[in-house]
Amino acid sequence: MQNGSIIELHNMSKAFGGVPVLEDVNFTLRRGIVHGLIGGNGAGKSTLMKILSGIFQPDQGEIWINGKKTHLKNPADAHSKGIYLVPQEPTIFPFLTVEENILIGMNVNKRIYREKLQILMDTLKCDFTLGQIGADLTIAKQQLVGLLKGLIRESDVIILDEPTSALTSREVTALFQAVKKLVREKNIAIVYITHRLQELFDITDEVTVLKNGRIVSQGTTAEYTLEQIIQMMVPKVSKQEVETAEIELPQQARQVNTHRENGYILEVEHLWGKGFRDVSLQLKKGEILGLTGVVGAGRTEFAEALFGITKKESGAITLNGQKVEIHSPRAAIDLGLVYVPEDRHLHGGFLEATIQENISASILYRLFRIFLRGKKEKQISQEFIRMLNIKTTGDDQKFTYLSGGNQQKVVLGKWLASTPKVIILDEPTRGIDANARKEIYANIKKLAQEGIGVILISSDFEEIVTLSDRVVIMYSERMVAELDASDITLENITYASFGYAKAA
Repeated sequence: MQNGSIIELHNMSKAFGGVPVLEDVNFTLRRGIVHGLIGGNGAGKSTLMKILSGIFQPDQGEIWINGKKTHLKNPADAHSKGIYLVPQEPTIFPFLTVEENILIGMNVNKRIYREKLQILMDTLKCDFTLGQIGADLTIAKQQLVGLLKGLIRESDVIILDEPTSALTSREVTALFQAVKKLVREKNIAIVYITHRLQELFDITDEVTVLKNGRIVSQGTTAEYTLEQIIQMMVPKVSKQEVETAEIELPQQARQVNTHRENGYILEVEHLWGKGFRDVSLQLKKGEILGLTGVVGAGRTEFAEALFGITKKESGAITLNGQKVEIHSPRAAIDLGLVYVPEDRHLHGGFLEATIQENISASILYRLFRIFLRGKKEKQISQEFIRMLNIKTTGDDQKFTYLSGGNQQKVVLGKWLASTPKVIILDEPTRGIDANARKEIYANIKKLAQEGIGVILISSDFEEIVTLSDRVVIMYSERMVAELDASDITLENITYASFGYAKAA
């Protein structure tokens, strides 16, 4: 064990579905230290911490705690060994009190622990009471309850995953002061995961930078500048180099798009809603507009409001030159705007329905009106099976038995059947293999060539570079940058996604 270390992870590797997400990672935590963990989307931060907190099992590697080789079977085992994860999305039982939420699962003298909790709450400057009901707490207060859960269990290691994402500046200041005091007084270790890079310099003592599942640098925070950390997270690669290296699109998908027009098919002005603020963007007919940013930037929340899943608070939407109000997904579909969500199982496809039933689902109301249900439904489904190259035994095959890539094609076909003018694709290639990804890319290009306006939401910056004609970048629920074709580089996207503009 290294001097003062409480945790050592040796040669950690983990893969999902044959795709490596961590490769040969060595990571050390020392007592009395706040250790920052930073990396872009898909860098492996969450996977590494889920291994440390007993949620995932590594494929290979060793965990050492206080000088002893250890196996963490599950989160309860990790808790018993002094490791506690405070997730970005806190888990609160809404009808229990704050005290009950914190002490749940602990067989302790509540009077004594109530006093301990009150001292911790005073240290953290919590403006809620132990008797307050969980349902009444804001997200920020719920995060503080999560921190209290770890502290009251006298954990030696507390993992804070994006702890300031929902906090006000005053709450952030109070949290930083409390964390520094707790680390100093209790001699514990804190892992601090954040996308807000300036916070590394405000709160951490040491930092580890992850990229593509590997550690690219480790050291004391004082050794780094902001510029150096960003540079470590992004390769300097041009749009053309990414397209050549990452994917060979079919020739027909590389043809010049003659359908792209100068006028806008969709204009969004100063749209506000839950999880996003003051977003304005425009989309041309036949254009692929990339919408990206780090996880939690507000991209999906914006898309859901645009599609009528959630209610916008203010702002204007213009479609085909006409101001429109979209109060429901049905209204959006009728106007020619459709949304293919990230979770194809939960929201995209009907698992136990056939391919034919899935593809025709968005237009059944039209088929019923003109009494064409059976024959027309089959004709439409077969058309999209051919067009999207869906690999299947027939249109009567159930959705649930298809591969991930073919499921995504079916969901895409379902919405294309409604003949949209604008289609929003949210993480269209997440969880699918390289060959299926190629075909999805070709289909996206084909949509644009046919004159459909495409908004492509993706956490994969290389995917955004490969496909986009323009790119809009969100950070901390706001739009922070717009890149024209000549400026679309991984470097520019990475800088903006972390809230910084690349110096000229």
